[in-house]
Amino acid sequence: MAAAFLLSMSPGLARAQAAPNVPVLANGQLPPTVPGEDVALANVIRGSITVGTHYDDNVGINTVSGNRQWDLGYGVSPQIELLETRPRVDWGLIYAPGFTISQNLTYRNQFTQDFSGHLTWRATEHSAITAQQGYIRTNDPFQQTASSPGLIGGPNQTIFIPNLLRTTLSSNVLYSNQFSEHSSFGMGGSFHTVHIDTTPHSGPTQSLIYSQIISGHAYVSHQLSARNELGFQYTGQVLRFPGADARTTTHSFLIFEDFKPSANTTLSIYGGPEYSLTANEVVANLGFIVLTIPVKSNQWHSAGGVIYNWTGQRMAVTLDYTRRISDGGGLVGAVKLNSGTAHISWNLTKRLNLISTLSAADDQLLAAQTGRDELLTYSAEVGFSQQLSKNLSLNLSYERLNETGALGAFPVRNHDLAQASITYSFLKPLGR
Repeated sequence: MAAAFLLSMSPGLARAQAAPNVPVLANGQLPPTVPGEDVALANVIRGSITVGTHYDDNVGINTVSGNRQWDLGYGVSPQIELLETRPRVDWGLIYAPGFTISQNLTYRNQFTQDFSGHLTWRATEHSAITAQQGYIRTNDPFQQTASSPGLIGGPNQTIFIPNLLRTTLSSNVLYSNQFSEHSSFGMGGSFHTVHIDTTPHSGPTQSLIYSQIISGHAYVSHQLSARNELGFQYTGQVLRFPGADARTTTHSFLIFEDFKPSANTTLSIYGGPEYSLTANEVVANLGFIVLTIPVKSNQWHSAGGVIYNWTGQRMAVTLDYTRRISDGGGLVGAVKLNSGTAHISWNLTKRLNLISTLSAADDQLLAAQTGRDELLTYSAEVGFSQQLSKNLSLNLSYERLNETGALGAFPVRNHDLAQASITYSFLKPLGR
């Protein structure tokens, strides 16, 4: 992982060292939902250990419809984070191992890993390289790297598959250059792999699809005013599914515009045509095998999205909608994805915080028609964090998740998810 961090880079969070005029779309990440009174940290070592429990009322995959199997799990997860800011370099590393124990599903007992790192290097006065590396090994299908608020064009995380171990590796890099007072250009690339284990220690064998996403993009932008930026971005993407020898290649041509209506508000709108070339669309049979439908198809689609971020002194809101071609989350090959999320973070008091997320997604099988080619997902989550003392906090959350339709032979499940945990944390200046 250390070698991958040095050789494979990605757009990190926009910190003080980032080159000016990097558009939101080119940056590759959603703006963080952090209230203004939460001061950004630098040159520190931050550590924590979390002990908690989680509940899922419907963890079975191959159970008969209506036969719900619940599970209660327990986990412990330490985390260590290093953050350092220098005049021309800003970097950070996070490592968070963990262990979970399942009460009813013994094959969910497992070690988890979460490693991530970011780097921003101000190469010259008008250029910069930003990078990020992430590695996750977990049974939480919605978990992302600890340092990333969310990827704009990353792997598809709208499909919920419980009780299976998922390993994700993400690498990205972006070079940006301001070649005139109001104009800039940049280029970057990314590599993502997602693998879901098909053979648990015990229980039914699942057959899911291993995917690789390789993409590159280039952009040029111009500031029309201090609060308005217009630009064009080309993105080429290859979605590979090695187990079934299937591939989908896409080319998107997007016009984007970034607005800053106020000092604490940003709005990014982007859209344009997207061209796809598909060979051997794949469909998963979660019983034992992966079926391959021999399909060759060239299609034009529309792609685009909207990203809105508002940061108040005690509240922050991020809204995101995207329409693009993505992987099928382990169930099928490429899909036409429409998804939207709303994140809210609100400091109710100095010690009590509210975090809420609403999301919806529509996944449709690309270039092939079957009896099970569309899956709709809706979820609502609310969580509270109470600061019990200087170093101790209590965290509670509840999520309702509904799925309708189907992709492949995956049985639709609705879930009630609840979590409770206690976290002990500390903070020390780096080098002391």
